[in-house]
Amino acid sequence: MEPVQVLRPDLVLVDWGPMTLTISAWAAGQPRPVMAAQAARAALRLLAVLADFQNYLKRPAAELPPERPAPRVAARARDAARALGRGLTPLAAVAGAVADEVADFAAGLGADKVIVNNGGDIALRLGPGEKAQVGLRAWPGQAAEAGESGADTLLGRLNLTAGDGVGGVATSGWRGRSFSRGIADAVSVWAASAALADAAATVLGNAVSAPAPGIVRRPARELDPASDLGEALVTQAVPPLNAEQRAQALAAGREEAWRLRQEGLIKGCLIALQGDYALLDQGALAAIADGD
Repeated sequence: MEPVQVLRPDLVLVDWGPMTLTISAWAAGQPRPVMAAQAARAALRLLAVLADFQNYLKRPAAELPPERPAPRVAARARDAARALGRGLTPLAAVAGAVADEVADFAAGLGADKVIVNNGGDIALRLGPGEKAQVGLRAWPGQAAEAGESGADTLLGRLNLTAGDGVGGVATSGWRGRSFSRGIADAVSVWAASAALADAAATVLGNAVSAPAPGIVRRPARELDPASDLGEALVTQAVPPLNAEQRAQALAAGREEAWRLRQEGLIKGCLIALQGDYALLDQGALAAIADGD
């Protein structure tokens, strides 16, 4: 199968090995599939670069020697993880860093509106006067618990303009494709870059927690021998929580979110836990579903 497919004039798919990524590019109000396809080829080249730096990406960012040269995508991930601290490795930001690189490539070709979705880690580049809307979704398991279909539930939307300073949106949670130490169903973060949003979503997902019987955690290495988390316990199951437990977990996440906001690392976030939510949105960019 061809790794790059033009699905629509405004949507190009990259599907190769571990990468499933979509690119949308516009210029002067018109979709530009050729620009998006060229950016897709750039995304494929990043796979080879990252393969050569696997061990580098698994080391805590704070321990990486600053004098060692690294390709820009690895450096983006390293710098985002280092900015967040909390012992993160660059792997916590690599998906967002790839989205950033691909979005910058398309913008460099002349696109004035670019949206790159790398498995839920989204990079946006909006030129003057451009707008975009990003859906904030729960993981499929949450929809099922709510008595709905197995499809994703829309929690809300971000309404973004060029002047908002948001270049990335990322979501983490224990139900997601990456490991989490916390119990949030989903933590969506918007920040200046996709790499920062990716790393911050990991930090906030880990922070959302409260003592409760029945939470199942296992060492990451037992689930994935190649995991950068080693023996750290990651969440595998969360039972129904009572109102006090949910409130305590959301309060922990909200406190960490305020710290990140005060440090200038994030623009806002939405935390979802078993039907309860915490929102940090000083820019009034988010519209929550059902008017909540």
